[in-house]
Amino acid sequence: MKKIIPLLIIFGWALSACSPTKNLDEFYSKYDKRATVIPLPSFAVNLAKKKTDAKILEYVKSAKVFVISNAGKGKQNRVIKDLLSATKGENFEQMVKLKVKRNNLSASYLENEGKINKLILGVNGLSNVLVIDSKVDLTKDELERALEDIDLSDLEELTDILK
Repeated sequence: MKKIIPLLIIFGWALSACSPTKNLDEFYSKYDKRATVIPLPSFAVNLAKKKTDAKILEYVKSAKVFVISNAGKGKQNRVIKDLLSATKGENFEQMVKLKVKRNNLSASYLENEGKINKLILGVNGLSNVLVIDSKVDLTKDELERALEDIDLSDLEELTDILK
């Protein structure tokens, strides 16, 4: 019996470490030590707008970019799964999952009175995992149009710059 109790404690700890995250704070704290987090205030977003043709940036007020470098496929999938679980836990709408070449894009948003005010993009399939947590001001139709024109190679260049 004395041998079983420590095994149960270790097993319970292992299960909790592998369990999906329930909210964004839990997600960020889980991956905080393995990631680079870069806050982008409005002036930095305005500079980025001048460097790229990405329509989605037209609506971004500010953002927090979260990059996990040199992640293997299994780790990338785990991070995105945790991100989707965290956004569902905070009642985000899951908008879209796009696959472009070897890259996957997931978009989740919070809507208030017909306007989207928070958008989270998760990108994997690169050698990095990229999470963009942004404050926005747009409608669902504007978001759909902006995501139609998104070029994930622009995001790949962004991750290379931020590493």
